[in-house]
Amino acid sequence: MIDGGGGPALLRRINESTVLARLHRAGPLRLGDLSDRTELSRQTIAQVVASLVDDGLVEYVEDDQSGRRSPGRPARLVRLRPDAAHVVGIDIGPHRTLAVVADLTGRIVAEDRGDSSRLHSSDEMLAHVRAQVHETLARGGVDPGTVRAVGVGTPGIVEAEHGVVVRAPDMPGWTSIDLADRLRPAFGCPVMVENDVNLAVLAERWRGDGPDAGIVVAVQWGSRVGAGILVGDRLLRGAHGAAGEVGFLPAAQGPPIGAATLGPFERRVGTTAIAELANDDATPDDPASATLTAARAGDPTALRVIDTVAARFVEGLAPLVLILDPDLVVIGGGVVRAGPPLLEAIERHLHGRTLVRPTLALSTLGDHAVAFGAARLALDEVERRLFTVR
Repeated sequence: MIDGGGGPALLRRINESTVLARLHRAGPLRLGDLSDRTELSRQTIAQVVASLVDDGLVEYVEDDQSGRRSPGRPARLVRLRPDAAHVVGIDIGPHRTLAVVADLTGRIVAEDRGDSSRLHSSDEMLAHVRAQVHETLARGGVDPGTVRAVGVGTPGIVEAEHGVVVRAPDMPGWTSIDLADRLRPAFGCPVMVENDVNLAVLAERWRGDGPDAGIVVAVQWGSRVGAGILVGDRLLRGAHGAAGEVGFLPAAQGPPIGAATLGPFERRVGTTAIAELANDDATPDDPASATLTAARAGDPTALRVIDTVAARFVEGLAPLVLILDPDLVVIGGGVVRAGPPLLEAIERHLHGRTLVRPTLALSTLGDHAVAFGAARLALDEVERRLFTVR
């Protein structure tokens, strides 16, 4: 790395970013090891670490293993302070909201769930979200001043570069809202806004089944159906931010796309369709959730419903697989309540419909996927600012 040349302020930032990035990747290190791995002199390392300690970004800790290797005072290690910075991830939906707070290592330190089903305007929703975030920070004992970035997941088509929701038919007052601009003053830090299903696929790469997969498709399947697509480390958003809106695929039966909240495909496979199929199969007044739970337990009637809806679902999944050739398809959302019987039915109906078979999995993240993905988006921003020189 650089020990000389350039302006002193720039040189200092470069060296500090180099040290922070190395500690982030490698974990706690001795000063000598840090010098070796960064190719900075011992003197420079000592100066940089002292400055970062003063800034509250790193700290010294004792090496628990050194005392076992040799007598005397334990060696000191330098590590990132996990509480030096925090991020917030928010999942905003028409029925519920979920906020999580993570430290610099990605550990979730607090979360809070909220009911948004009775909120009828964007002003009400935003006031609810602001209050929920502050409640979550207080619950985790987190100083709001340490929050360096906020990630927000929302239904609809999102212009992610500027944080604007272009279209969100099932969220009152949400279409054309500059969500980042409306939330930024409350938090005093960068606010990134992304489509909720896009964040779900980020979460699957971070905390789910996809850390080593090159191309990952995460399908959120509940009353709505959408797909997030990750190619390498890049989200595939499309030219207008509408990639993955598979709920609006044309269906053999059903109305065309219009002003309706639900798209043709999700009318055929979503939880409303599951409830209707359950009633058709003589399960009076049985909501979709009960049918999904019964299918997991092996109920024959519920399994027939699941088989029917899985066959319909594959009508939309097979084209995705043929076009994208993903390594992994992760299915999340409310339908995962059905468990292995649902996955088995999808695999059975997908057989012979594609040229290659991706790995299929049910998400293990539950209803945390979007909030976790929002936290990951915010962490990426914090890491970019801390570990690179701009």
